[in-house]
Amino acid sequence: MDDRDAGTPGFSDGMTGLSSADLRQITALTDALPEMEPPLALLTGRGRHLDDTTLLHLLTVLFTGRETGSAELSRNLFARFGSLAAVLSATDRELQSISDMGTHMLPMIRVLQEAALRYNRARLPPEDVLDNEQKLLDYLTARLARENIEQFRILFLNEKNSLIADEAQARGTVNHTPVYPREVARRAVEIGATALVLVHNHPSGDPTPSEADLQMTMQVQAALEVVGVTIADHFIIGNGRHTSFRRSNLL
Repeated sequence: MDDRDAGTPGFSDGMTGLSSADLRQITALTDALPEMEPPLALLTGRGRHLDDTTLLHLLTVLFTGRETGSAELSRNLFARFGSLAAVLSATDRELQSISDMGTHMLPMIRVLQEAALRYNRARLPPEDVLDNEQKLLDYLTARLARENIEQFRILFLNEKNSLIADEAQARGTVNHTPVYPREVARRAVEIGATALVLVHNHPSGDPTPSEADLQMTMQVQAALEVVGVTIADHFIIGNGRHTSFRRSNLL
């Protein structure tokens, strides 16, 4: 796809051709009224009602600057990945395998992915990240749920359970990630953490802890006890599901 080609009027025009009076009138409408055009739905806070195929089409129009060919590209993306979330978390190689991606799509997808992650991180409670487990899980899910290989991350907390750092410690295979307990303990001491939240994903989608998960957690816990650091929780993130070691009495 040549991103420089001129496009026909469509989604992008709908986003920019509205006056303030138009927006005030649209905002006054209720959700009970007939379905709006996608750009108007987004501008009036009803983007949640748009399905993934519609949003993908809109994104391709905005990212490429043209509507010609965007419908086919968005269909190809949906057919390959199955959802908008999966598109955002796809690897560069996977995205580059889609024909007609053009020169702007990949970097813009990465911008959108990073914006989503930062939004979810900003929603974490500033004083105690454990105070609102749902917001914490939203952030962890955004980070890991769509990863196609295992990734082990650590949230380093201070004495108030405020987040000091969120770091990826290791990336593994589809079902295994090497974790080195002494390195985890060393890093905790290095940045002055008093507690950690361990988190890793299961690409299979099933968050049930394996025997290796249980052993690894015990080994990390033993290494941390030596330096006076605790494990606040260990989350396994699956596809729409999760396991908390704390709630499951595994810590």
